[in-house]
Amino acid sequence: MEFFPYSLPLRVPYRWAKGEQLERSGLLARVDLDGAVGWGEMAPPPHETVDGAARVAEANAVVDGLDSRDESFLAHIDARSPYARIRCAIATAWLSARAAREGKSLSAFLALGSEAPAELVPVNGLVTDGDAQAAADTARRLIGEGHRTLKIKCSADRKEDLIRVAAIRDAAPDATLRLDANEAWHPDWAAAHLTDFAGFGIDYVEQPIPAGDTAALAAVRKASPVGIAADEAALDEAAIRELLAANAVDALILKPQRLGGPDRSLSIIRLAASQGVRCTITNSLETAVGVTTALHIASLHGQPIPDCGFGTSRFFAEDVAPPPAIVDGHMTVPTVPGLGVAPQNF
Repeated sequence: MEFFPYSLPLRVPYRWAKGEQLERSGLLARVDLDGAVGWGEMAPPPHETVDGAARVAEANAVVDGLDSRDESFLAHIDARSPYARIRCAIATAWLSARAAREGKSLSAFLALGSEAPAELVPVNGLVTDGDAQAAADTARRLIGEGHRTLKIKCSADRKEDLIRVAAIRDAAPDATLRLDANEAWHPDWAAAHLTDFAGFGIDYVEQPIPAGDTAALAAVRKASPVGIAADEAALDEAAIRELLAANAVDALILKPQRLGGPDRSLSIIRLAASQGVRCTITNSLETAVGVTTALHIASLHGQPIPDCGFGTSRFFAEDVAPPPAIVDGHMTVPTVPGLGVAPQNF
């Protein structure tokens, strides 16, 4: 298994509660199983600085001495307790190579029992503009491109966000609107703020308060007229089981990077489905490799698939490969053997 750092400029600044990013760095993983090649990606939280050489060394230490042809390869990886995002890169590369070796797409390879990958996955449009007029213009453009759901990045500035959401609702009267606070709101006023938003017909808000206090999130949900989704709090299976047991969420935002790969993500999707909780699959501002990985995972969600957070490729001035195209608000799931995307110049 080989690892390759990348650093890519962004065409459009990525604005969210934790700042503004102008470039994206991470790591790609490549494995060759008797000629069947698989790729995976490690993408840290967008605001984190990436030391490419150090990350390569860390990833190499995780796989050192292990044989990727061993059927228990991932079990051996897990015994070393790697950083979840590095595990995501390794697991995706290994599973997609195994899928390619069997002549199956990654999603078909991971399907269980009667599960069958969907052909199309709906994608939400992402609105990050700080200016209300610019946000409204972006909303109109995204709806014109076929998106039916808009995800709006919010901040701790309550007045500004209300003005922005009002402008977006006027620009897209029939769209489903979701908010993403990225932990920026205070538990003392989050429910009141959501009451102010309720008139705009909000589907749910992602992680309104800081992660780590399940009881506080459950209290916000109980008092809120708007649905609550856990994002940063959906850290791993143990944390998600706690959220479900506390009735703290209406939905889960699942990032394969944070969870450690496609196999772990699908396990949680199946767990949530058993309790009637929907999952929105999204990415962490990833390259075409990460977006395609998440696309395969979402295709196994079960119908109806909640509109997914895959519309971030437009931020990149350069990518490692052509990303999946969004046509009429949907992405087509690759059916070729393996992942269905191969990075160039690596």
